[in-house]
Amino acid sequence: MMKIGSLLAMIRRFRRDEGGNFLMLFGLTLIPLMGVVGVAIDYSRASNARQALNSAIDSAALMAARDAQKLSDGQLRARIEAWIRDNLPDDVKSEYTGATITIDRTARTIKIAANATVPTTISNVIGVSQLPVGTNSQSTWGTNKIELALVLDNTGSMSSSGKMTALKQASKDLIQIMKDASIDPEQIKISIVPFNTQVRIDRGLKNEEWIRYGMTRKVNCDWWGNCTTETLTKNVWAQSHGCIADRDQNYDVTDAGSYGSSNQQYPATWCSQSSLAEVLPLTADWTALNERVDTMTPVGNTNVTIGAVWGWATLSTAAPFTQAKPSTEPMLKKYMILLTDGDNTENRFTTNGNQIDARTTLACTNVKAAGISLYTIRVINGDATLLKNCASSPSMYYDVQNASQLSPIFKAIASEISAVRLTQ
Repeated sequence: MMKIGSLLAMIRRFRRDEGGNFLMLFGLTLIPLMGVVGVAIDYSRASNARQALNSAIDSAALMAARDAQKLSDGQLRARIEAWIRDNLPDDVKSEYTGATITIDRTARTIKIAANATVPTTISNVIGVSQLPVGTNSQSTWGTNKIELALVLDNTGSMSSSGKMTALKQASKDLIQIMKDASIDPEQIKISIVPFNTQVRIDRGLKNEEWIRYGMTRKVNCDWWGNCTTETLTKNVWAQSHGCIADRDQNYDVTDAGSYGSSNQQYPATWCSQSSLAEVLPLTADWTALNERVDTMTPVGNTNVTIGAVWGWATLSTAAPFTQAKPSTEPMLKKYMILLTDGDNTENRFTTNGNQIDARTTLACTNVKAAGISLYTIRVINGDATLLKNCASSPSMYYDVQNASQLSPIFKAIASEISAVRLTQ
């Protein structure tokens, strides 16, 4: 081990060394070492500045999205600049050099590209005096384009426990939220599909090629079982009915298609209950939507499958309804809210609930495969497992134990659908 005296003697010799070779080598080595250390330190400072800048412009983008409808482009740019500066830490605020703000009112987007220049400290020794920092963010305001189908159980059991009254109020609350969120008539549209074992449509559609007539039934039967066969004609259907039954299997769980063959067509049928409210296709007529809700009457048995399929029909571009936009439309989101309070009990083919459940499961699977986000709501009664599996995700299934919960749930769904979203 080197003694203290020896070490001191070495230092004295280094001080007396006039050749300077060691000193020169030490100096040459020290400069790049300081540069490496300086770059690491300054890079960390620049990274922290970038994080602070990114957080500030994300916040500014969201705030701007909320005020975009109320401010001019000039006012919005000034507000964004102020928001960014107000949200930056003091040390980064002095380094901020400004932002490029692009406002597209057609696409309803705000893009922010912000920059800062971080002065270096130790890195100066290798000729780096500053480090540029940049980041960007984008937000949309209002809502995306939305098409929403309200598929609502109108069966007899909805008359109990205040369910129909609560459903009507909840539906109107949802419609109001969507109306308030809408910027233009093409942005948000809603359809209403009341169902029991059938659906009922506008009888003015009687001549459409996708409707099939000729369904028969037995009437005027005597004690010996002798009956008269009655055939449903177009004129009778159009005069006093307007109901549609399940399509032939397996078309009963699908949407649209060509209607060249009769098994693909929608069978016109007698209405089991003439008070069943009619389907209202997609519309932004808020008055018409509220009025259709008012016509809903609880009557009849349950066939969830036909409700799901006709809700899907209102959201697709092909017949029987053509109001929907194609799924390729930019920023278009399609949703369905499927609500029921009971088990499947009857469709065109059977009263076996398990068999009808299987058709409902297939219908839900096909709806989701079509790109439709599906919410399901069980009101007090009904098959919880069936409805939970029908929903697009577990979080989109609601189990309502009291009818008074319907309005808060509908409001929450409406707010979720119409929320401002930050996009990257």
